[in-house]
Amino acid sequence: MNQGTLRIALLIVAVFVILTVVNMMFRQVNQDYVTETALLSVGSDSERVQGVFIRNEKVITYEGNGVISYEVSDGGKLGVGSVIANVYSSENQIEIKQRIANLNKELGTLERISNPGTTQTAQPSNISELFTQNYKEYLFDREQDHLDELETERTEMVVLLSTYQLVTGKDASYEPKIERIQAEITALQQAQEAPLRTIKADEAAYFVSYADGYEDMLTLDRIEDLTIDDLNAVKDHPGNADGVIGKLIDSYQWVLAAIVDNSEKVYNKGDIVTLKFSSTSETVKGEVTMLNSANGAENTIIGITCESMTYDLVQHRTETVEIVRGEERKGIMVPRSALHFQETTDENGNTEKIRGVYVLNGEQPEFRKLKVIYEGTDYVISAQTTESGYLMLYDSIIRKGIDADGQ
Repeated sequence: MNQGTLRIALLIVAVFVILTVVNMMFRQVNQDYVTETALLSVGSDSERVQGVFIRNEKVITYEGNGVISYEVSDGGKLGVGSVIANVYSSENQIEIKQRIANLNKELGTLERISNPGTTQTAQPSNISELFTQNYKEYLFDREQDHLDELETERTEMVVLLSTYQLVTGKDASYEPKIERIQAEITALQQAQEAPLRTIKADEAAYFVSYADGYEDMLTLDRIEDLTIDDLNAVKDHPGNADGVIGKLIDSYQWVLAAIVDNSEKVYNKGDIVTLKFSSTSETVKGEVTMLNSANGAENTIIGITCESMTYDLVQHRTETVEIVRGEERKGIMVPRSALHFQETTDENGNTEKIRGVYVLNGEQPEFRKLKVIYEGTDYVISAQTTESGYLMLYDSIIRKGIDADGQ
């Protein structure tokens, strides 16, 4: 090897060594950074309280023999004369009744699939598109805890998939299965007995299958008389005493009562708030209709009137509730520990301090501006934007490792 070639080889080796050292230095610097990914969040003025549900309720009793079979779900609406429950001689009769109901449901699905009008006009490509769309809706509702929609969407997917099997010739017919189900229904109906008694509603109301003993105490006309001790003494223990089969709620209107600190007057009569419950993803709008500050503003009893009645909302007497004041702001959450200010000068020589954060762009920190739309105690919410120079979703926000000068 001549001298010239040797020098070139040594030069190349030296360059690689230098690059390796520089890369190691950068990595060492990056190890000092503490980052977190910029994710979407919701900012709101809110507080968590222990709320008590107050409704006008009437207890229903039955002293006879037999087994109760409810005909309406909790939160269901009843008209005058509507059937609340049937009384049967044994659990076996209730099981027969439930089995018949399930078979009728399955039979209806199979008859729908086998309908000539469906199979003769359906195209495989259209069925595939509908199935894909329905599956996406199912996944969305599952993530959002929209449980009421899941059963309907699941049935629809079964219908579409089974119809596809028929149209493409992979299944010959569902007629044999339909005949077997019809025969089983007939046999069960012959073994079924008439109920010993039918319990009906004597007024229009909403139904709940338990009574907890607070029905006479926690009524809408006694809200103003409730004390802090009264609310603190309420326990959540649904369960029926002997002879009690449930209760009727006279209207869809109810009140959530809780103890709040209103020394800064964050609540006023007429305010519209949103309630979030620990037991369900459902949210409810309500109006502040009572503020009792007899024990001082820091121990105010608040009454929030709501007009929504569902299964989930009647399962508890008291539970943890988040009261959200004002509108929620959705954007990118930024911890206050990551905030920095950068001074800029415009063309007229005017200086301005811009609030932002440093993010890792590759291996280098880079300043990104914020559009703050909400300020929390230990975080801010920045609006989503595609403008250059602003914080974007999934950026790596540097929480530690950057000093006041951005170094």
